[in-house]
Amino acid sequence: MLPPVVPFSIETPRSIHFGVDSIQKLREVVMGFGHRVLLVSGTRWLEGSGWGQRLAAALEGCAVARVGCPAGEPTTLSLSRVMERAGAFDPEVILGIGGGSVIDTAKALSALLRHAGPVERFLEGVEGAVPIPGACIPWVGIPTTAGTGAEVTKNAVVRAESLGVKRSMRSVHLLAAAVIVDPQLTVSLPLAITGTSGLDALTQLVEAYVSRRSNPYVRALVRGAFGPLREALAALPGSPGNLALRSAASYGALVSGVALANAGLGAAHGFAAAVGGLFDVPHGLACAVFLPHVLEANAEVIRGALGELAAGYGGGDPVGWLAAEVRGLLRVYGLPPDLRGFAIPREAIPELADKSSGSSMKGNPRDLTREERIGILSRVM
Repeated sequence: MLPPVVPFSIETPRSIHFGVDSIQKLREVVMGFGHRVLLVSGTRWLEGSGWGQRLAAALEGCAVARVGCPAGEPTTLSLSRVMERAGAFDPEVILGIGGGSVIDTAKALSALLRHAGPVERFLEGVEGAVPIPGACIPWVGIPTTAGTGAEVTKNAVVRAESLGVKRSMRSVHLLAAAVIVDPQLTVSLPLAITGTSGLDALTQLVEAYVSRRSNPYVRALVRGAFGPLREALAALPGSPGNLALRSAASYGALVSGVALANAGLGAAHGFAAAVGGLFDVPHGLACAVFLPHVLEANAEVIRGALGELAAGYGGGDPVGWLAAEVRGLLRVYGLPPDLRGFAIPREAIPELADKSSGSSMKGNPRDLTREERIGILSRVM
């Protein structure tokens, strides 16, 4: 007798174009939405990567206004400043090309330039916040890292400085109109960013797979992406220009975004969000550092699921294998095994334990007590 298939809903961008040379679809995709293009990118990427001229040629004939994003995740302040520069342009389509923070900025602008109000108006969990009321400006996402999968999610993570927290703008209206994932754009990534972004994607695959909100669709996608991503991360330090490895990493990141958007995450991301809300810690690094501790805390309820996911890799105890694998990948990329180098005061641990109980923590396979959260934070810091 077949097991019942649980009901689920899947929300994704309208179109996804993946693969080497998929960037050639840029003109066709963008001009399908309009000719007034707001280009959102990092402050140096277009010039430094060598892709600037190709993108300019693809957008020839369009009216293009460019805004550069400061380093780091978008904040209420940085978004307000970008809105001031971009608002008068009245774009028909927004093109976000960059890492997860750039993509989240483009995503947030698609709502903020269409629906008036301060940034805090749409941040979930903030007093007085309201849902995004309707359709936003169409936006196209082109990731230049293989990490967050932000191009296929319906939330934009924003740091609210005045509150000392990270919160999300979250709505089906924030899904991209189109996504182009070309692994060639990730070849120039420095080793450390390849590692932190890739480990973020690996964490998202794992947490979405064992999430209490997971479903058969997500698990099937994750099973197809986990092994290739894990192998690519192990091999990329020795062969950073290998397009097959970059493609596997980019596909893993893409799937991780679809997975988290449709199954939720877990405690590693809950801790990372709390730490990142108060301290300047790279998100991907925080996720990877917390993941082994979270796996060990969840061991009894995830061992069977992880056995399925890691079949053919771990043998024996899949929880112990994966925890050791993540710690080994941190070493391979020259990344620290903990967050002690960030000088986070230990007296902040109780506050971080309280602030870690957000939306990601709700997907964790089991409830972690406040004492357990304090214990994990203490071991990492």
